[in-house]
Amino acid sequence: MAVADWAAILFITNLVCLLFGSVTPFFAIRRQRLANLLAHSSALVAGLSGSAAAAAVLLNKTSITMTAWQIMPGFVWRFQVDALSAFFLLVISMILMAVAVYSTGYVTKYEGKKNIAYLGGLLNLFALSMIAVVTVSSAFTFLIAWEIMSVVSFFLVMFEHEKSQVRASGYIYLVMTHIATAFITLSFLIMFSYTQSFDFAVYQQQLRSMPILLQNGIFVMCLIGFGAKAGVIPLHVWLPRAHPVAPSNISALMSGVMIKTALYGLIRIIFDFFGGGQAWWGTVLLAIGLISALWGILLAITENDLKRFLAYSSTENIGIILVGIGAALLFQAHQLSLLAAVAMTAALFHILSHAWFKGLLFMGAGSVLYATHTKNINELGGLIRRMPWTAGLFLLGGMSLAALPPFSGVISEWLILQSMLHVVFDLPGFWFQIGGAVAVGLLALTGAFAAGGVIKHFGTSFLAMPRTKAAAEAVEVPLSMRFGMGMLALPIVLYGLLPGTVVTLTSSITLEYFAQALNGTAFLLLPFNRATGGESLSVAWLVGAFVLICAVGLALLRWKLGSSQVVIDETWNCGSKLEPSMEYSGTSYSHPLVMIFQKLIGIKRKVAVEREYRYYPKRITHELTVNANIEAVLYKPLISIMLYLSQRMRTIQDGNLQNYLAYMVGALVIALIWSR
Repeated sequence: MAVADWAAILFITNLVCLLFGSVTPFFAIRRQRLANLLAHSSALVAGLSGSAAAAAVLLNKTSITMTAWQIMPGFVWRFQVDALSAFFLLVISMILMAVAVYSTGYVTKYEGKKNIAYLGGLLNLFALSMIAVVTVSSAFTFLIAWEIMSVVSFFLVMFEHEKSQVRASGYIYLVMTHIATAFITLSFLIMFSYTQSFDFAVYQQQLRSMPILLQNGIFVMCLIGFGAKAGVIPLHVWLPRAHPVAPSNISALMSGVMIKTALYGLIRIIFDFFGGGQAWWGTVLLAIGLISALWGILLAITENDLKRFLAYSSTENIGIILVGIGAALLFQAHQLSLLAAVAMTAALFHILSHAWFKGLLFMGAGSVLYATHTKNINELGGLIRRMPWTAGLFLLGGMSLAALPPFSGVISEWLILQSMLHVVFDLPGFWFQIGGAVAVGLLALTGAFAAGGVIKHFGTSFLAMPRTKAAAEAVEVPLSMRFGMGMLALPIVLYGLLPGTVVTLTSSITLEYFAQALNGTAFLLLPFNRATGGESLSVAWLVGAFVLICAVGLALLRWKLGSSQVVIDETWNCGSKLEPSMEYSGTSYSHPLVMIFQKLIGIKRKVAVEREYRYYPKRITHELTVNANIEAVLYKPLISIMLYLSQRMRTIQDGNLQNYLAYMVGALVIALIWSR
């Protein structure tokens, strides 16, 4: 049996398991533990089979095509797993496996309070819809799968709908996701009007000859539609609201993989349908990516809610990925196919890396919530002694988020930084040199802020003394939750040390789009090694030289000063007893940085001093309100306009039957005239 046949069997197993897991938990609705087992064991097997199918397709450079059924005459539901689809199938399946194991322990917090069968069944349906989005082969079926994914994720966000904050966040998510769907649908309708087909294979053949104006229009609509789902600035408003209120296992799936389906859509349309499109598309993607990366991490630093910090961080990382895609587009437009392949590899690597560490971090935040019932880091502290496994795994994910070696995050961000340096040295024109240099600086600044955010949230939550009784009484989470987090920690370490394996997986995509198959040596090139030749430096030599210099320096210090001595003693506090209130809180930690950017991101500060003595106040209350300027400038006027128009439109809804019949006749007449 050929590899493609085995891959097809594994892919069918994946779909059947998810379908089974979507339905069977509802038959055990009165037996919550059985429903838990049915739902998450199905998801685990689906993740395993999906990962194996995707790896078989990518490593053997093959594809899968399967016809499921005919929806109606002329519309067939067909699955096609090519290299790009297989890569995203791998991303979804890997995170699904870890989430399935983690969820068996996590959902027990809802026993006797909420319906676990509902949560488990919808989790499987959610995963099934995401896999359908990245594997169907026509615009019609893509939109059906996309809408199912949006609606199911809305129900999952609303799982704890009895809370007013959850309802408000869910409705904002629903509005934004349907705005995204409207723009995507419109772009597909334009493609249909030009090709008279919904088939992706027809789009690949015909859309490259489409008039430039229509191509540009489709790009703008797709950028808005997919950008809203991905959470790029300024369309990100749903993301920091929806992810924190959803159950943490669902947050891991939404932030780890769902927002990546939008990137799949962008790559499919830009590189597969239009062959790379126009050069200015790359500039726009690069600029939006940089803005999202910097703005997202600035907003993340202001947060004291652990899950909101991670949600804003997703906006930052989506921005970093867009920078890579934009650079690939620019290089392709200038016939620098090798550099385009490096930039695309960087973007794909970061998609996979971000899925690993963000899934791990959301599960870590869920573990903290499970043990302490709070996400506010100012109410935590000292958890490293009570939850050492969770603390260690969360720190590992945070270090990858901060792009620290030797974890996977540093590899993907290094490749993206390398691509930006190539923009400076290899693209012609003064503005590319200036823009590339600015991009390098902003990416470095973003990395520094990300590291600061991780230190703030890990330090305030896990170090020092507990600030509340809940934190003081916290205990480590069940083994299944720790094991689920460990399943994502493993690839973060493994592929940070052996990144060439991931490059091998993505090489079939770069081979298809740029006729370039990279290998692990892509990490060992500095920007001076240009595609046209010229001087080059080896990163391996640089790293070796750095290690040697550090070793020599330490040896000299030891020879001069002798061996170091560690003295452990009590912290001096002027004779007073140490109290948790004396510690740095999350707010105070980020306060200096937040004040620098308060005008940019719209922060209002309020300090109330309750005096008893002039120089010794009885109480000081410090309050920061993040009223993001984007929402005030962009969304509030739009909402006002929509409300005004809605009020005016109410006049046609007068309850008069004759008027309603007249509307119907009028619509019928217009339809008949239009169809002539």
